[in-house]
Amino acid sequence: MIDIPLWPATPPGPATGEPPSLTLYAANGPATGAVVVCPGGGYAGLAGYEGADVARWLVTLGIDAYVLQYRVAGAGPGSEPLHPAPLYDLRQAVRVVRERGTSRVAVMGFSAGGHLAATLATSKDGERPDALVLGYPVIDLTGSRARSGSRRRLLGADSTEEQARALSAHLNVTAETPPTFLWHTAADEGVPAENSLLFAAALARAGTPYELHVFPEGEHGLGLAQSGLAASAWPGLCATWLAAHGFGPPPMSLPRKV
Repeated sequence: MIDIPLWPATPPGPATGEPPSLTLYAANGPATGAVVVCPGGGYAGLAGYEGADVARWLVTLGIDAYVLQYRVAGAGPGSEPLHPAPLYDLRQAVRVVRERGTSRVAVMGFSAGGHLAATLATSKDGERPDALVLGYPVIDLTGSRARSGSRRRLLGADSTEEQARALSAHLNVTAETPPTFLWHTAADEGVPAENSLLFAAALARAGTPYELHVFPEGEHGLGLAQSGLAASAWPGLCATWLAAHGFGPPPMSLPRKV
């Protein structure tokens, strides 16, 4: 592990507890690309198993993995709204990785980290990743479907529907949104699979390539899903998808029939 400076000075936006940071897990030998990993945690904390464990798996694919510790909300209901601090941190992380000489950079996010990754990928302000991987992501912050904790921490208790729409990634997809791999479980009660379905539908309308897997069983927050459930297939499916998009060894082609 190597700690990489994220900000040369005080980062823009609110200061909230631990300063943002970036940790590199380097591939053995020349890497075929890099992935910035955004753990989940409802914008209240960061789930370690969605960070370091995922990074170690990516390294086995010949990919450099950078785990981002982005800013999360302070304790208590009166804390300052968090947005746009996490978005600043992820945008800066992608910029730093590219400045280190990596030509292709993907972003992978889980739950609230998936929301953050999707927000950057649909942003109009540059530093879009070259590919996007979303595991059980929060997508929609509007109306009754909203992940209320994430919305409150990002935008405050008195946020408007207009603010929520601006941070609902499926409403901001364009043809410039990068190719996306999504996975979810139909049994997820924490963040319903409808979030991934909404994003996939928006990608389809925009003509953006995507791959979507909704597995029947599994609670929210499975991480690498090494549980024997059908969802445990997602890392292998994702590895194949990443390779097809230039991350990791190229997929083996089947011999042509004569």
